[in-house]
Amino acid sequence: MFLETFGRLRLLDAAGRECKYPRKGLLLVAYLATSAFSEISREEAAEFLWSHDDRAIAFTNLRKLISRLRVAHGSLLTFSPTHVSLNRDHLVCDADVLKVMHPTETSLSSLVDLINRTFLADMHEPDGVLARWVKEQRRKQLELMRARLLETSAQASSATEIAAARQAAFYILERFPDDQLVRDTLSMAPKVAAAARMFGGEITPVGTAQIATGVIESAFQPQKLPRVALLPPTGSYTSGLDLPTASALIDDVAIGLCALRGLSIVAPYTAERIRASDEKLLLLEKHQISYVVDTKLTGDGLFVQIIFVPSDNVIYADRFEIARGLLSSHRKALAEIVTGRILAELKRNERALSDYEHHPGAYQRYLLGVQQMSRLTLPSVRGARKTFREALQQNANFSHAYSGLAKTYSIEWVLTARGDPELLRKAEESARSAITRNPEIAYGYKELGMAKLYLGELDESLDALARAEELSPHYADAIYSFADSLIHASRPKDGLEKIEKAIALNPLGPDEYFWCAAGASYFVGAFDKAISRIQSMSNQASAYRLLAASCAMLGDSKRAHHYRRKDRMANPQFDLQKWLAVVPIREPWQKEMYREGLVKAGY
Repeated sequence: MFLETFGRLRLLDAAGRECKYPRKGLLLVAYLATSAFSEISREEAAEFLWSHDDRAIAFTNLRKLISRLRVAHGSLLTFSPTHVSLNRDHLVCDADVLKVMHPTETSLSSLVDLINRTFLADMHEPDGVLARWVKEQRRKQLELMRARLLETSAQASSATEIAAARQAAFYILERFPDDQLVRDTLSMAPKVAAAARMFGGEITPVGTAQIATGVIESAFQPQKLPRVALLPPTGSYTSGLDLPTASALIDDVAIGLCALRGLSIVAPYTAERIRASDEKLLLLEKHQISYVVDTKLTGDGLFVQIIFVPSDNVIYADRFEIARGLLSSHRKALAEIVTGRILAELKRNERALSDYEHHPGAYQRYLLGVQQMSRLTLPSVRGARKTFREALQQNANFSHAYSGLAKTYSIEWVLTARGDPELLRKAEESARSAITRNPEIAYGYKELGMAKLYLGELDESLDALARAEELSPHYADAIYSFADSLIHASRPKDGLEKIEKAIALNPLGPDEYFWCAAGASYFVGAFDKAISRIQSMSNQASAYRLLAASCAMLGDSKRAHHYRRKDRMANPQFDLQKWLAVVPIREPWQKEMYREGLVKAGY
């Protein structure tokens, strides 16, 4: 029989088929197979498996279990009136390799492959004797892997050995960022070390004794450092940029980030699992990841974006152009550049991370409000406003929630089309509250720009949005708002360029991106493109008026009247002349072009 303890706990027969065996019995077998003794008293077995239950109940459960185990592969465990014993002659266990202590007898790569699968990965009990035993086993395995790494890394010569040493180092540093001896097994570039000092202070050596008594014994304690997952690259490799070289580049970047004492870098195998998973959000929460660095290789270079997980916001995105064939020769230099950019953005976002750590409930309400705002309907917008206010009740200085509040007022002003100035005054007030509380992030300036836009103060709007883009040059939402303001400032061509950039940065962005792109297309005379952009919206109701005008300008009166009627149902009090009097458009020609389309549609 073969017992698998790494990954899912299971028992296999000689043909590799999984045997039916009680789960509690498998845990007993695993305990005895990994211990120095092959016997345990019945009292110890009962406490091991049912430490949360009353002693009498635990013994009753054990007797029932023994009755079942006598039937299931009875030769594996034997039972006396006082003890339970394991017959090792009938069992081979994958954990046996860990009992071989000399590095020449068990390769580091084999050890890494084993530990990567996690000892009893499907065991989720938070406490008790059994849970403590599992944690102790995992701690010992990390100690063994660390010892093997330090003994063998200097002699690693083959690509397989070097890769195993790096993966082992990443695995340990993911849990214990202060382990300087392990960090030293990775070759750090001087420039990266300098960047590390900028973020986390001087990198000071940690003695072996300190690691043994401090770092290793702190296993499985809650991580307080921000955790970063650097996902492996995706994309096409048709322009001379191959996957192995791109992956090596990301590996170089990860090594550079490991220079930081102020961050915990998720090991590559964990990042690969996150990339491949359909449950990414669950994995990010499970591993307490604060930032995801997402990478994609395109025909002309590497696209990098940083996602702040608590608010689900892209805080940075950039494209690093690479000429054909130069990635291999310039890989190290590019890795330093990418690493430096990442460090700078993480440094800028420290306050947001601190806000989240101290007020996680406020962030949860904020995220709910953001989700509600994904539907551009009055009930959704007003529901989001209530949720943002709840976030502010938990954290009165939460600038993100003030920005969200400002957005609800501006969007309601657009949706109702009644020109209510009070909504815009509240939007401006909330945006300024966001800026006051955190003047170094773009969100408040973005919402101030939108409030000023609808108030007709176009120059002030463009100034605020330019500041937002200056603070976050690749913040797609700010670029979208800048585009919207440019369109109203009678610069639809410039606005179209901006909104296309925002969509390129966030192709699965919210409906307002496509609504804005449709408006820009309309005012440059691309009415068919305007219709196409509106059709990309998941909920087109908010754009029925623009859709009706676009169809009318193409001469499709039937469709124009159809969408006008649907818009009238949602907004029965809409008055064309009143709306045109308050809508902020700088040049008369643009306002007349909008009037023409709406009149042709039957407004």
